[in-house]
Amino acid sequence: MEQKKNLKELYSQDFIKLQSENDIEIINLDSVTSFSELRNKMGQITCEGKVSGLRFELKDTIYNITGFSDCPSSRVIGCYFRRNLLYVRNDSLLIENGKSKKRKPIAFLKTELNEIMSKTYNFQHNEDKLKPALIHFYVEDKYPIETTKRALKEIARQFKEINSQNDSDYFKYKILFEGFDITNIPPPPPPPEPNEFDNGKK
Repeated sequence: MEQKKNLKELYSQDFIKLQSENDIEIINLDSVTSFSELRNKMGQITCEGKVSGLRFELKDTIYNITGFSDCPSSRVIGCYFRRNLLYVRNDSLLIENGKSKKRKPIAFLKTELNEIMSKTYNFQHNEDKLKPALIHFYVEDKYPIETTKRALKEIARQFKEINSQNDSDYFKYKILFEGFDITNIPPPPPPPEPNEFDNGKK
């Protein structure tokens, strides 16, 4: 019987630290069949005050990645200001919003990250580190769990490559598992034009 070849392991930045502190609960992606089932499990882990550790195998590598999903019973809303925002839907990277929104293959992530790194305003003030990336991630349930794996693999690989060439905290990232594609939310309407009755006079 042929033995399984040795597999490499790839860890996201905070996976091992959270594991040593017992602040992580592992989900094997082969144990779920859809993105919504995965997100529900992650939400329950968040309710318990822990982080989801996502473990899966693709080709010659075992991936160990942390992810987040909002606790369904909590009314607390996360604060995500001062971040480099990225949007992944299914196996695509979404660039810009509204009418100018473009869809690129997930492999385009490397180009997009290089674009972010080329602009000084994407860095933390007076530091040679980028503002952390927040990746809004949503997969429609019509896609198999393999689609989720492939997108997570690309995210993990690209950030690993950047941080291995720089300081390990050079470009931190978090993946937020969403229940819908937030890029489809229309922007708020512009404020009404002031008129002669809105000049503050009584």
